[in-house]
Amino acid sequence: MIEMFWPTPVLRDESPWTADELAALRDFAVERFAHHKAHPQEHGLPEVDTRLRLQHNLFHPQHEELAPEVWGQFKSWVNDLYRGYLREAHGVRNANDLQIQARCIPVLNQPGRRAQPHYHHTCDHVLCLYLDCGHGRSPPSERDWAVGDGELILQDPRPMAGFPFWEKVRYIETRPGLVVLHPSRVWHETNPFNAQGTRVLLVVTLRVASHNYCELYTELGSPGRPAPQLDSQLKPRPALNSAERP
Repeated sequence: MIEMFWPTPVLRDESPWTADELAALRDFAVERFAHHKAHPQEHGLPEVDTRLRLQHNLFHPQHEELAPEVWGQFKSWVNDLYRGYLREAHGVRNANDLQIQARCIPVLNQPGRRAQPHYHHTCDHVLCLYLDCGHGRSPPSERDWAVGDGELILQDPRPMAGFPFWEKVRYIETRPGLVVLHPSRVWHETNPFNAQGTRVLLVVTLRVASHNYCELYTELGSPGRPAPQLDSQLKPRPALNSAERP
């Protein structure tokens, strides 16, 4: 008997947003992407390259104050959808009680661009809401699958040595209004965007910040500071001589 102990739960569904609401979210994502690219933030890490400087979070107040009216509904929808996913996919009975942190990133692709194979290492799950997939796309049945046209590709996370990689992937046809939610550990990429226009989506990375021992951790100290002295009871004791041994 073969039992699937740990399947990989992937949510794929239509979002509730109207065409006008998707357009408002799209315009906001495009404007914020362009603004941040023109005014990249400085980070405290040494020799940070351009790619990291372009990362930001649209859930921060300085972005939300410029967001369209639908933004608050979008944020609540992400919250409810993720908690429902945790209940149904992972059996988390107290999903409504969890503290959840999130980061929202606008992603824009011009024709010929693609997302390289990657996973997200600072979170538990990833949600993608597609806002614009361009125009003039050829039907899936007419595409060369060696090239494709902006499909999301998910890689089976289970190790199977020697198994053909093309039989370990799932292709998801993207379209405006589609939402996909999957574990962050899943390697994923996209085929090149070969249509006309711009491919736009919002990516929300999510992590559970409670009930996972986070509160037990503490800072080790800042780089460059001397290491703290060990507490007296943690210092090694001198060896006993033969007269002192019991």
